[in-house]
Amino acid sequence: MKDRLHNYSKMYHNIELNYIYKPVFISKERYADKANFLSFIEDYRGKTILDLFASQKKELIRIRNPKKRLTDAEVEQRYSEWAVGKNPDTEGHWIYYPWSERLLHVVAEEEFIELRTTRNHYKITPAEQKTLAERSIGIIGLSVGHSVALSMATERTCGRLKLADFDTIELSNLNRIRTGLHNIGVNKCIVTAREIAEIDPFLTIECFPDGITKENLDGFLLDGGKLDILVDECDDITLKVKCRNRAAQLAIPVVMETSDRGMLDVERFDLEPERPIFHGLLRDIPLENFEHISEEDRLPFVIRIVNVINASKRGRASLVEVGQSISTWPQLASAVTLGGGVVTDVCRRILLNQFDESGRYYVDIEELIGNKLKKAEVAVPGNPFDPFDVQEAIRIADSLPVGQPSEIIDEAVLKDIVNAACYAPSTGNDQPWKWLYRNGRLHLFHDRYRSYSFGDFDQIASNISFGAAYENLVLKSNEADLHIHAELFPLGQESTLIAVITFAGNGAGVNTQPVFSPQSVAAIFERNTNRNPSTAVQVSANELEALRTAAESVEGARFHYFDEREHMMALAEIIGECDRIRLLNPSGHRDFVQREMKWSPAEAENSRDGIDIRTLGMSKGQMTALSIIRDEEIVQALKNIQGAGALVDVARNSVKTASALGMITMPKYDYEDFFWGGVSMQRFWLKAEELQFAIHPLISPFYLFPRVTKGNGAGLDEAESSKLRDLREKFMRLVPFEDNIAEVFLFKLASAPRPEIKSYRLPLEETLFIVNLQ
Repeated sequence: MKDRLHNYSKMYHNIELNYIYKPVFISKERYADKANFLSFIEDYRGKTILDLFASQKKELIRIRNPKKRLTDAEVEQRYSEWAVGKNPDTEGHWIYYPWSERLLHVVAEEEFIELRTTRNHYKITPAEQKTLAERSIGIIGLSVGHSVALSMATERTCGRLKLADFDTIELSNLNRIRTGLHNIGVNKCIVTAREIAEIDPFLTIECFPDGITKENLDGFLLDGGKLDILVDECDDITLKVKCRNRAAQLAIPVVMETSDRGMLDVERFDLEPERPIFHGLLRDIPLENFEHISEEDRLPFVIRIVNVINASKRGRASLVEVGQSISTWPQLASAVTLGGGVVTDVCRRILLNQFDESGRYYVDIEELIGNKLKKAEVAVPGNPFDPFDVQEAIRIADSLPVGQPSEIIDEAVLKDIVNAACYAPSTGNDQPWKWLYRNGRLHLFHDRYRSYSFGDFDQIASNISFGAAYENLVLKSNEADLHIHAELFPLGQESTLIAVITFAGNGAGVNTQPVFSPQSVAAIFERNTNRNPSTAVQVSANELEALRTAAESVEGARFHYFDEREHMMALAEIIGECDRIRLLNPSGHRDFVQREMKWSPAEAENSRDGIDIRTLGMSKGQMTALSIIRDEEIVQALKNIQGAGALVDVARNSVKTASALGMITMPKYDYEDFFWGGVSMQRFWLKAEELQFAIHPLISPFYLFPRVTKGNGAGLDEAESSKLRDLREKFMRLVPFEDNIAEVFLFKLASAPRPEIKSYRLPLEETLFIVNLQ
């Protein structure tokens, strides 16, 4: 029992010791004479005793005689002369450091400061040093702040430091915080204060080991005299906003360093009390928005505050990985050390009235010291096809046999029919079709200049789009009491001619495609890709049968439906990994950034193709991450670290809110089956639109898998090919079909609000060409 009580007592003593950061100045009375001194020293037997007094006194003799380089013998003589009639043991200060159990003997305070700051002269004059000694600085956040505090203490930029951080030292902090393993588990500001005390015990330090709260913010800023400068190095956005607002009210300047590109913020609220915080970057956001910020909303605020476009490439890449492969924003010891020096320098000049401006500044080492010659960009194949040539299309049309006669139709009716066809879906909304009406026949051509992309391997995506466009054409023609006959791929799959279409009136005995309902025609223009936040709803047996019937009305088409949650999430993982491979591939990334995505409403309106970023249905955090990975260098950095896991999360989160996942397949992997698969897809999609279901294509696996199953890894590096083969194997264990079929359409089915913004379509005059013989 006695041993146990002793252990408990020792444990509580150690816990209490973890909060001690002030050295103990031994009372002069304890060592006023020789007898007292001997008694006092006996009390510290077993502790480490370092008598530094004589060495410091001799160093002081040297610095006070700068005109003559004194020899060691001369210094010893002058020290001996000073010591006559004195007991050096009782001079100066004896100071005890409880956390390290060291007892030190040093010179008197004024001599200590004189000696400690002598090498500052005359970058800092003695008069300036005295001015600085009267100043107070508060530091919130002791990671970067640790370097700042130690730099300030070492330089003696101020006489009083307030330190605040609720966190403790962990091993992962030691990549940038210069301290020892023995400090793991000790509060960061306590560790910092101790290290400062071991440099200069005469500096006044006050710690706030519980961090800054609403209750103690004013005490931190005002108690003991208003701070002269607040240094913000904390991670909490809410606190950043609160402390700035209060600092502005109290006319306290704020300095912040981010340890990325040496970015430094100076906000002189002492000179500009009405100045908006963060240079106005958050001007349009109500203050209440910063209360209880979710992790999802945190990233967009960070982006605005640091103006991420100016962050380093590696910094931006890392930002995307926070919450994925890393837990927090990375900081390097070199950058943190640089930041400590920069903040110290700027604060000193503010305190000495040598710098009185606000602003954002960069001390970018990579920019100042870096390769002057730019590295060659990753080679991405250019578009090998020429823009669509109407004259060449006419030549091809005129070279065909005359065939069966076609009814000449009114130009307005023709335009309505083709316009409906153009409302079909296409990959990246590339609209790969061109229509030539010549002498009563409508010719569908493949505009390969528009469709050429990483996503259109083997022209699979385009052929599916042509099938969907053809279905729209049939429905709109039937509405106009016209039936059509189509000859598909009359010149083979290598030709750009996809179909030759003839028209006939009702009762003409023409082979036609089945029509489902008049509502299908209206649904053509209502159909959309719905990426909005969705809800999983029950799909009734009748609804499911209607969807299946629509998809399988095309001969050979098969509709596959997955609503078991574990099965769906396994597929989501594969979809997300395929999305990731596609976006990190140089060609896939360039297609996505430069070809598909329209990054502003004006860009979408002007181009009339591609995907309007507003239609993605993404959260603020996801949109922010997407804006970051527009940069090719950042994507290459993410690829090198096998990052961008957020893309997998997007797929997972999307599927979590799905009623089901579905797939449409055709029997054979050939161009005609993909065409008819497009017809099946469109019939299904229009029926889903009638039933008010949201359809979100998740198509990347179907466009990537053929690159390894048919194309021997075309356009992929070895790592991408290997990963896709693994994903393909997992996929085939989850789906009930053979390997050599046409995998046409993979989608999410759910309930979601209708998109307010729909994809644009090219003007009809750029798509339809009516050229008849005179």
